[in-house]
Amino acid sequence: MNKYPLLSKVLVIGLLMLLLSVPLVMVRDVIQERSSNREVAAHEVARAHAGEQLISGPVLYVPYTETFTRTVAVGDAGHTREERVTQSHAVIRFPASMETRSRLSTETRWRGVFPITVFTSTNESTGRFVWTDVEPKEKGGQISLGQARLIVGVSDLRGLLNAPRLKVDGRATPVVPAAATPRLPLPLAASLDTVALRPGAVVSFELALDLAGTGRIGWVPLADENRVQLQSDWPHPSFDGDFLPRTRTVTAAGFEAAWSVPSLSTQAQQQFLQNGEQRRTPESFSVSLGNPVDVYRMTERATKYAMMFIVLTFAAFFVLEMVRRWRIHPMQYLMIGAALVLFFLLLLSLSEHLDFVWAYLAASMACIGLLAHYLRHVLGGWKPGGLMSALLVALYGVLYGILISENNALMMGSLLLFGVLAAIMVATRKVDWYSVMGASPARRTDAQG
Repeated sequence: MNKYPLLSKVLVIGLLMLLLSVPLVMVRDVIQERSSNREVAAHEVARAHAGEQLISGPVLYVPYTETFTRTVAVGDAGHTREERVTQSHAVIRFPASMETRSRLSTETRWRGVFPITVFTSTNESTGRFVWTDVEPKEKGGQISLGQARLIVGVSDLRGLLNAPRLKVDGRATPVVPAAATPRLPLPLAASLDTVALRPGAVVSFELALDLAGTGRIGWVPLADENRVQLQSDWPHPSFDGDFLPRTRTVTAAGFEAAWSVPSLSTQAQQQFLQNGEQRRTPESFSVSLGNPVDVYRMTERATKYAMMFIVLTFAAFFVLEMVRRWRIHPMQYLMIGAALVLFFLLLLSLSEHLDFVWAYLAASMACIGLLAHYLRHVLGGWKPGGLMSALLVALYGVLYGILISENNALMMGSLLLFGVLAAIMVATRKVDWYSVMGASPARRTDAQG
């Protein structure tokens, strides 16, 4: 290998990069562990406070019996007889229209170093039902209506800050718990006067819910015409679910959003009517209150570029070593690589306590300062050390640009690689590689002298 010092150096540098991939994997494992710990903390807060909230209803639930006469066979002689049969059923009617106005206030709670966003909301809904008679399932059947109920659902009942306030046709009506069964699929119910259910009768309602939760709030559009208006002081909403808001305004002081969903645009009613275990979660729309800068996702993305970062740094040192006749020992390459790997661990730990931009700045400046001091002694002066430090500043700046501009990451990464390749080609355009491959820089200098 002494016959080919350049090849030996390249192989050693490649081995060092392979060695540095081990601590990089360990850093990624730490990121995954901390992210999992945050999820556990969020579940603990949700268990003590209330979880995500999805509001369904109200819908009109009316049990009824149908009585009819049917003919049944008696014996084998072809004789028949008539018998009176009574069967129990239930019918569900959805609101003809429903409008909800909600106000949502947020609060950050801490579980260790993990911030968890919780909320309290006031939800005031108005709407109306239009009653139509129940059609008999059997010919000549007679319908007898049972106790009608308005049923309402929230996904986590622990979030109810007080009893729901319901008015039906202007009269206060108490809301009580009801077992959620396939026949009565929502957990809150209010009894109605069945006598008022005449063909064409309009049943109006007003419902107020004070609800707490964690992370997300949403609605199931069960009415024929659904309108929801939401105001909040949270400045970083994420609108998700099956429908986006028709209008939205987001400022540093909060946001406002409005949804309008007709029944023709959604399968929510049909999905709600499915029975038993076949019932799917109906279509819905919601808003999430997560932090827009996920430090663990950002740090994990940074580590994906870590090997490219190390390769570019080592390539710069190697090319300048060839061009400027620097002598850098493999152990010094390893020290420099260790500092580059340590940057990502510093970034992770600092981002749990600082805004990501300040954590990135502090971690990068710490590593650049350490390397600048080290390179001053390795390269024999502040000038070459400052040159390499300036290169590292540029690399850290490009990496941050890639992290905050996810949509342009591919373009920025491609331009970076192209620029590095162009710089290497320009810097080594006059290098006699046959000569370099055959003798060490020191021997070549002596021969030229």
